[in-house]
Amino acid sequence: MLAACAGGDRPELIAGASVPDADPTALPTIEPTLTPVAEPTAEPVATAVPAPTDPIACLNQRQRVGQLIWPLATEAELPNARRLAVISEVGGIGMLGIPDATIKGAIADLQAAGPLELIIASDEEGGLVQRLAGVLDVLPSAAQLAANRSPGEVRTLMTDYANGMTDLGITMAFAPVVDIGGGPGIGSRAFSDDPAVVTEYAGAVAEGLRAGGVTPVFKHFPGHGSASADSHISLPVTPPLSELRQKDLLPYETLLPTAEAVMVGHLSVPGLSDETPTSLSPNTIGQLLRGEFAYNGLVISDALNMGAITNNWTVPQAAELSISAGADVVLLGKIDEVEPVIDHLVASIDAGLLNPNRVDEAARRVLALKDTTSLCVGAQ
Repeated sequence: MLAACAGGDRPELIAGASVPDADPTALPTIEPTLTPVAEPTAEPVATAVPAPTDPIACLNQRQRVGQLIWPLATEAELPNARRLAVISEVGGIGMLGIPDATIKGAIADLQAAGPLELIIASDEEGGLVQRLAGVLDVLPSAAQLAANRSPGEVRTLMTDYANGMTDLGITMAFAPVVDIGGGPGIGSRAFSDDPAVVTEYAGAVAEGLRAGGVTPVFKHFPGHGSASADSHISLPVTPPLSELRQKDLLPYETLLPTAEAVMVGHLSVPGLSDETPTSLSPNTIGQLLRGEFAYNGLVISDALNMGAITNNWTVPQAAELSISAGADVVLLGKIDEVEPVIDHLVASIDAGLLNPNRVDEAARRVLALKDTTSLCVGAQ
């Protein structure tokens, strides 16, 4: 079970008030003789203890930080996450590889290990990026969907697909891609180079996923379609912010008001993040996404093991910078990185380098997507 609620010393009850000394000159009071009345034999009424109103109240500091840490893992690696699930020091898992039909049991075993639900997410764009192709139907790429199917057909297709995902225990999709144009690293993952077409088809995919019980994640903010390189290899440079406003950011104006989650890419945007990756940039997450677009949902960083990050930062350093910039979740390349990253972030909080209120805000957004009814059971 979880440790006691953080910050949770209960106030002492006042035992009673002091009684003044009796007045010796006062006349004695004669009490009337009363016939004793038998006490009722009804069972005592149990007093219900309300659950904490703050969803993070029963998580300690490491567990709060852990909710922000989601490693990527193959099906074979899921048992390695079991201990982290037991102690609630990991918030979710992103699937890697091509799992087979045994993935359902593997996820169920992992979910049963700890008191707090994990978010299990998977890249399900279709085409070249589809983890569940070996278990569910093969999805066409985004470009193929836009060329050959109506938005209504795409919506129905994704609803059926999402039903299959939830049956396996996977309830978040790192899709749809909202990038405009098929630059390096994107290609057929983009629906179109027309912002209106991207908006319509990305919206249809998201609606279908939601209808099947899966949370969509719009990516890669603020727009990877015209970037100069593949961020898996190096830090891409996009057109300046003024040009992104005219094209790449247009779908977000329509889609963000109903978006549950957004993934921020590793991009260098002149006039916005400049030489800092957008995933580590307060100007991108705090000012543009949270401020100008008034977005209050979950923000997820692209994976921190990509060349755009590791060429210049360690994973723990990048995690700290991303969370400080406003990300609620950071994706790690492997499970073995989880505890070193948590150690680093807790030390940064203790040293005053990472604001604990920022961590708490992020943890609340993650927990909002989970069943937390049993979170504080057993906490004293």
